[in-house]
Amino acid sequence: MSHIPPLGGQNAPHSSAEIRRNRLILLGLVLVLGGMVALWAFGPHDTKDQSGTLKAGDCFQNIGTDKEAKTKKLDCTDPHADYKVLKMNKDAVVDTLACSDVPGTTGSLTESGPGKWFVVCFKNNDEKGRK
Repeated sequence: MSHIPPLGGQNAPHSSAEIRRNRLILLGLVLVLGGMVALWAFGPHDTKDQSGTLKAGDCFQNIGTDKEAKTKKLDCTDPHADYKVLKMNKDAVVDTLACSDVPGTTGSLTESGPGKWFVVCFKNNDEKGRK
């Protein structure tokens, strides 16, 4: 006669190698999840875009890219404060129109999206690095 092995199930015995492997997988998942939580809680928070809070007279550094600018507000004498806001227009959509009447403008930053429509007109910061 032939022997039919029992079907696996909840009561099927597990070898010590399977148990060890499962415990290592669980430990790995817990460590990855813990690392993600720690990074979220204690990681760098200075990458948040502060463009929407800028106003005339504020200085900032672009911590993003030229295509996707992210601003970080700084004191105007900070050596990293590259730009000074000349005008913040919360009603504008097109930067060339919003900044065309602002004397001294060397650049603009446009934000458009749900609930976020504004243009920031700025120039190079002359006070950079002064104390």
